[in-house]
Formats: sequence, structure tokens, C-alpha cells
Amino acid sequence: PSEYGCCPLQNAVCCSDRQHCCPQGTTCDLTRSTCTSSGGSTPLAALPSAGEVKCDEETSCPDGNTCCRLSSGAWGCCPLEQAVCCPDHVHCCPQGYTCDPEGGSCLQGGGTRLPWVRKTPALPRGAQVTSGNIKCDEETSCPDGSTCCQLSLGTWGCCP
Repeated sequence: PSEYGCCPLQNAVCCSDRQHCCPQGTTCDLTRSTCTSSGGSTPLAALPSAGEVKCDEETSCPDGNTCCRLSSGAWGCCPLEQAVCCPDHVHCCPQGYTCDPEGGSCLQGGGTRLPWVRKTPALPRGAQVTSGNIKCDEETSCPDGSTCCQLSLGTWGCCP
């Protein structure tokens, strides 16, 4: 079983059964399987387990990311699902967009522009902490030159 699950809610409350989560400002009522607040209750949200996207035999990206090559030829992770990897090997765009190196943005057919997203380095699968990584805790590390930041769910994020 994986150590972490991913709650599809922002700033969620993780329930003590380690299998469900509730929206911010509510409490887990495990006996009734609901998230309770002063305004009523909603059903508990089940946690999909934290998975990983396989880039190759050695490297992977967090679930919901896309593997994109970096200019070094190594794998990087784009924090979008089924993303478009930009030819500059640094950025990526959401599915259905094209990279616009001139404007430093993502373009959609209809002319919609979005800021493009920076990729992060991929981690070795089942990442063993190497000397080049900054250790957040026993299980988690960030690439060298970045800072570990605690996210609202109590998991770690990496700030470049």
C-alpha cells in the first residue's frame, strides 16, 4: 500500500481512517460516512492512492503529470495530465494547446492564451535519496537547489 493518497480537494481535511477526505471547514463523520459542517453534510470523498507516471524503467513523475524530456536529455515532469511538451525542453502546455515560444505561452486554436508551465526534474522510481537531493522527510526529497514546502494536505511540494 502507498504511504500517501491524493485528495482531489484543495486544503482538504484527511480523515483518520486514512482512506477518505473532506472539504475544508468540514469534519469527517466516519460512522455516517459523511463530511459534516454547520450547513449540513456531504458524502465522504474516497482517496485514490498516490500513483506515479512511468517515464522509463528508472524514472517516474507524480500521478497527474506528463513525462517530458529536458534539454539535458533527462526526463522532466510537467504538472499537467497528457500535456504537450514544448520544444524549448523547459516548458509544457495543457492538452489541446500548442507552445508559443515567441510569447512564452500556450495557444489554443481559438486564440486563447495561457501562461506556459515549467517542468520539474523527474525522480528515480522508488526514489532513493541521493546526494543531489534535499531531504524533506524520511520518504520525500526535492531536487538539488529547491526547497521543501509543506502543502495544505500535509504532503511535501518542491519550490525551485
